[in-house]
Amino acid sequence: MGASRLTPFAIDALRSEPWRNGAGWTRAVCVQHAESTSAPALGQAGGPADGPVLWRVSVADITAAGQFSQFDGLDRTAVMVQGGQLRLSNEAVQLDFDGIGSQIQFPGEWSLHCSAPEGNTQLLNIMVRRGQATANVQVVENAALALAPGGQQLVLVLRGSFQLRSHGGSSHTLSARTGLRWQALEESWQAEPLGTDAVLVWCAFSR
Repeated sequence: MGASRLTPFAIDALRSEPWRNGAGWTRAVCVQHAESTSAPALGQAGGPADGPVLWRVSVADITAAGQFSQFDGLDRTAVMVQGGQLRLSNEAVQLDFDGIGSQIQFPGEWSLHCSAPEGNTQLLNIMVRRGQATANVQVVENAALALAPGGQQLVLVLRGSFQLRSHGGSSHTLSARTGLRWQALEESWQAEPLGTDAVLVWCAFSR
């Protein structure tokens, strides 16, 4: 299979929907359910017949201080897409973001309060079902990244631009706030930064 399995997306083109707790807004990038045999279309959330969520990727808009939604049984990784200093905390822990590309990991069961953001702030939220799926998340700044074939993977450019080239000669250029996701490609790809101020996040899922 070739580049036809690549699905492009842009954050600003994704449909907004309320947070689970109603305290903010999120944009679904992709969702995989336990009973689904293939990845659903971009942004689709599936339904009860698809079974529990195995993994989900979304972009949350942080507009004010408030409580984060809790998700029992899911492990979470959050990567800052836009913004500056931001803190998630409770009585026992403090988790800090310090700019684009910073990331934190925490169990979905934790009750966390979000500090007031410094200007427009967005987080890439990656959630996986504990014990059933894993996510390998890597942020790359001004460096190349080799993308192995197979599996379900996703890249999102946070700043600057990257060019993705396949071993077979196909290429895609991604600018900030745009990305690609793919499933089971048979050839390897290479992500190369264009310029000197480029940041990309890559995520690969497995069961």
